[in-house]
Formats: sequence, C-alpha cells, structure tokens
Amino acid sequence: MSRAITISYDLKPPANTPQSSLAPSKTQTFAVKDGESYYAGLRATIAKAKDTVGKELTEWRDQVGDLEKGKDAKPKKTQADADGDEEDEEEGK
Repeated sequence: MSRAITISYDLKPPANTPQSSLAPSKTQTFAVKDGESYYAGLRATIAKAKDTVGKELTEWRDQVGDLEKGKDAKPKKTQADADGDEEDEEEGK
C-alpha cells in the first residue's frame, strides 16, 4: 500500500500584489518511502514536506512584502486628537 502526505493551501494575496510565477493555490503530495522502518520514512517525508512548503510560503511573504504591514494598524493620533483628549480630561475634574 502506498502512503503519502498531502498538503494544500489557498492564499488570498492583496489585490495590488505584483504578478509573479507563484501560484496562490497549490496541492502537493509527498510519498512516504517504504523501507526498513516506516516511522523513519515518515519522519523524512514530513521534514521534506515542511521544508518545501515553508520555502514556498516564505517566497509569498517576500513577494507581498510591506503590503500587509499597515492592514491592521491603528490610525495614528494627530495633534488635534491629542489636544482633544486633554480637554476631555480637564472637563472631568
């Protein structure tokens, strides 16, 4: 019986991501090598799968770069906002 590990991912890069040869959706199958020890083969296959998918996702991270950095950032307070906060504090006295 042939055994394998299958890994799939479906990324949703930002619309303004530059075009590249990277596929946002991918499924890969890694065969577990038959041998003297099933678990040794399984460990080697898991390591190979982890390394391969890790490299691909790192390429995506590098491709997207700084596009995601400000996505969840809180807006910075302006000086007017800061002045308004001081007035609120004075009113509470």
